[in-house]
Amino acid sequence: MKTTALMHTSPRQRRITWGFGLGISVGMIGIGPLFASVWPGFDHSPWDINTMLFGLGVGLCAIAYIFVRIAVAAVTEGRRNAVAPPTRRAYLVAGGGFVLAVLALAVALLTA
Repeated sequence: MKTTALMHTSPRQRRITWGFGLGISVGMIGIGPLFASVWPGFDHSPWDINTMLFGLGVGLCAIAYIFVRIAVAAVTEGRRNAVAPPTRRAYLVAGGGFVLAVLALAVALLTA
């Protein structure tokens, strides 16, 4: 199983508690902008604000996925079929979402 520095430096119980706690709370914050950006009845006239909400929602949900994946890896560590910690792809998705949100915010501020 591939491990990260976080898995070696913090105790197992702390990874479980903080991973699930932060994953659920950040996910609940991120799901709002994500649904608001794709919901057809929600009034989001400017496309750049809609894109900013989408990027923010994707970024926050990806961060929540990373936290929960770390917690699940801590729960299953030592088992025969242990779950691996998050790969680099999750971090790239989160970073891409935040870059998209910042670029859309810059476009919204420059065209206002």
